[in-house]
Amino acid sequence: TAEGKANPPDMRTILGVITDVLFQSRLRAQGAALGYNVVMIDAYDALSDSLAAKPDCLVLDLHVTGIDWREAVAAAAESGVPVLAFGRHTEAGLLRAARAAGCDSVVPRSAFVEKLREMLGGPG
Repeated sequence: TAEGKANPPDMRTILGVITDVLFQSRLRAQGAALGYNVVMIDAYDALSDSLAAKPDCLVLDLHVTGIDWREAVAAAAESGVPVLAFGRHTEAGLLRAARAAGCDSVVPRSAFVEKLREMLGGPG
C-alpha cells in the first residue's frame, strides 16, 4: 500500500521503501526540508504504481520486508528512477550486491541522510 498524498503534477517526490520508523522519519524530515513530498510504500504493487508516476528518486532499505530489494532496483531502473539504497555497514557483501544490481548510490545506514541531501541537491 502507498502512504502519502497525491501530488500535483509539478510536485517533487521521493519514494521510500523503508520499514524502520526512525529512518522513515529522517527521510520525511530531509525530504520536506528540500521541498519534496515523501511517499512510503510497503508492497510491490504499490511500488510499480508509484514508479509509474516517475518520482525523483527511490530510497530503499536493503533490509526491508515485503518487497524484494532486487525486484525494486530492477523496477526502478526500468522506470528510469535513481535509487539510493542503504544497509548495515557490517554487511559489506550486501552493499556490494546492491551496487552490482544497479543502485545509483549505496551507503551505510549511518551516511544515508547526508547522501540523500547530496543526491537531491541540498546543502551538505
